[in-house]
Amino acid sequence: MSDSPIDINSGVQANVGMDFQRNCSLYIFLEKYPRIRNDKYFIILEHYDDIVFGFLNSNDELDKIETFQAKKSSKVWTNSDIFEIVDKIIGNGIVLLKDSHAQSSIYIKEQFFVTNNTIILSFKNDKNKKVKVYINETNETVHFHQFHEKLQESLQAGNSTYKFDDNQKLHFSTLNFSYLDFGRNTKTQLELLVGKFREVFGNSILDHQAARDTFLNELDKLDSTYNQGNKASLSDKSKRLESSKINEILDVITTHKLALEFCRSKGEKIREKLKVSIFESRNFELNFENSLDRFKDLTQGEHQKILEFVNTNSDILRIHFNDEDCIEDLYNNFLKQKNTTLTETQLKAAISAAYFLIKSQP
Repeated sequence: MSDSPIDINSGVQANVGMDFQRNCSLYIFLEKYPRIRNDKYFIILEHYDDIVFGFLNSNDELDKIETFQAKKSSKVWTNSDIFEIVDKIIGNGIVLLKDSHAQSSIYIKEQFFVTNNTIILSFKNDKNKKVKVYINETNETVHFHQFHEKLQESLQAGNSTYKFDDNQKLHFSTLNFSYLDFGRNTKTQLELLVGKFREVFGNSILDHQAARDTFLNELDKLDSTYNQGNKASLSDKSKRLESSKINEILDVITTHKLALEFCRSKGEKIREKLKVSIFESRNFELNFENSLDRFKDLTQGEHQKILEFVNTNSDILRIHFNDEDCIEDLYNNFLKQKNTTLTETQLKAAISAAYFLIKSQP
């Protein structure tokens, strides 16, 4: 069984259950995000398994792979229900080990069966009494080796349809069984995702529903992208949502949007303090937004100089009692100490944007 080919494009073609798998992948990402926010990683859908998380080191070598077979169900899962799924997970995992992507010396693989209903696994103990193991909201994830030895043996023995050879049995050591308290219909799942965004990001995101939809759109692009040459490859960038792209998205829906909201809500008072006329107000707003992007571009010397100046003089925030007075003081001090090739309006907008970024730092 372990060498059987995987129909790697079947998920893209059939699109059956993909709402759950896509939504589940976003929920799992949000669960992980506080721990992986500074890591280098990627997410892949319908590629070796329903969901794949790859974690990279500084040399772009794989340190860890986590795969998820995500299944929704209206009924409880029992021993007889999971053999087909376990067979698929293990088969995918064996093929995954042959992937050509560079691996580090500490490379490990973890595989998960994730479902939104209770898993009840049973076995006979030494006294020949039936014992049940529950995986649900009170016991959300259980690794295979945490099971009683008798249950491990029962699962590895398979049934009349699914038999596991010695090689496959070795891969049971990477198996995890997980319950996800996730809705059983798309509407409920989408509502839960909004709540999860609110839980993880709080007030740093203005519109949690829009944030959810932005990420789902990115994941939909992965769903609809075929594996190149009908062959799965972790190096296939067209199937990967990279952490760098995720960080860009988060920057837009967090810092960027909050900065624009700051400019809209405080703009009139700031422009009045800096003597920016009504005629120049639109130009000021455009340059404020452009500055947010240029601060991230190390080749933008003038904007890097302004950001550094504001950061160096951030003690001004201890002197004043409102934003517009701080920005005016920063602007006047900059004129006294520095030169710039920016226009007057560009400079005022850039200092205002830099002030917001420095003020927003934790």
